[in-house]
Amino acid sequence: MKHRQWTSKQKSQIVLEGLSGQIDVTALCQKYQISQTQYYKWRDMFLKNCHQSFEVKKQTEKELRESAIQRYENGELPKLIYTSLNRTKQWFFKWLKRFKGGDSNWANELPRKPHYSPKKIDKSMEQAIIDKRQELEQTLYSQIGALNIAWHLEQKGIKLPSAITINRVIKRNNLTRKKPRYSPKGVDYPGLEPTHSNFLHQFDPIGPRYLKSDGRFYSGNIIDVYDRRCNVNPMRVKTRKDLTEALIRSWQMLGIPTYLQMDNMLQTQGSHRHPHSFGLVIRLCLHLGIQPIFIPIKEPWRNGIIERFNNDFDKMFFRAQFFKNFIYLCQQAKGFESFHNENHRYSTMHGKTPKQQFSGNILLLPNSFKIPKELTIADGYIHLIRFIRSSRILDIFGEKFAMPMSVEYEYVWITIDTQKEKLCVYHDKKLVKELDYRLPKTSLDLSKIEL
Repeated sequence: MKHRQWTSKQKSQIVLEGLSGQIDVTALCQKYQISQTQYYKWRDMFLKNCHQSFEVKKQTEKELRESAIQRYENGELPKLIYTSLNRTKQWFFKWLKRFKGGDSNWANELPRKPHYSPKKIDKSMEQAIIDKRQELEQTLYSQIGALNIAWHLEQKGIKLPSAITINRVIKRNNLTRKKPRYSPKGVDYPGLEPTHSNFLHQFDPIGPRYLKSDGRFYSGNIIDVYDRRCNVNPMRVKTRKDLTEALIRSWQMLGIPTYLQMDNMLQTQGSHRHPHSFGLVIRLCLHLGIQPIFIPIKEPWRNGIIERFNNDFDKMFFRAQFFKNFIYLCQQAKGFESFHNENHRYSTMHGKTPKQQFSGNILLLPNSFKIPKELTIADGYIHLIRFIRSSRILDIFGEKFAMPMSVEYEYVWITIDTQKEKLCVYHDKKLVKELDYRLPKTSLDLSKIEL
């Protein structure tokens, strides 16, 4: 059978001739020298797409406008034009007015974006924010957030946008640093709310950290929860003597607090073999009238403010420069401490620095202070916060106490009254249990320790 190229029009004529019924399919195929398979293929394709012959091509909006004006130019009444096109009178005369304006592109849609947005930040301001952010990222010890950027721009006399606008600029220019959000567990935590400077200090030694050519070191860092004033104390080792010296230096600089909140380290609480004897740090606190608080076991985030500061200490100080030796590091640490207290801004303090938030009226520990050679357990209070699990066991410096069912899976506040020798357990500020807590009358011999 001879092969040939068929046009779409010829194929349609052959299919229509076959559908008319006036000729048999076999005879039709012999007439045009095609196979019956080819014919039926064309027929099926024809029947599948024949509905497209009745579809009218939809005009674009631009073509519709041009068509309406063309009909008007041909003498057709406006009402008949816009009614037949299912458009309004305002629509027709709007485009007629543009047509008579003489613009060759009259039928094109104009942008709907406003010519001026009063709330939009101008390009020079946005660039100033980007430049200041990048500059602060390269500045040793410096914060890089919106509050600090705004403060620096204000010093240059630049009209300030809001902190929200600054954050939007930072985000759309891919300058953000994302961090996971903390999700609370839904259990009430009996924490303290500071109302003035030196109400509550948080203390947490960081380390070990390693100097490239001068060994390892620790740092006994302390921060005032109310105003964020800090004190940094690098040390070679983390013994009770070194931690005590760090605390003394801190109280000589920051002042004596009402409460000192710490983690559950043996160096701060004392030996578990003799839990009622208390260690050097606790005895020193009681001697100075400070009430130590120990956060829940294995929950370091409860000391969140000093933990955050230690993170800044790591990123902005220790990992931001090279220290040739430990002595040089100690010298630079005081510079970081001073810079932080005078320049770091906190959103929780409405953008104030520690120096600006400082409430004043504090009692400093005298530089001439000496720890007694025989340090007894003075009258005072020791506090602990603990989470009671399904075992209902309360751990106090390694000593175990049974708790009632009512405090299972709850936080409790424990107070040891050293004068009355009582241990009181509170839940939701209500006394749950009271126990005798006998204390030794012996003193801690410090004659062989140089403090």
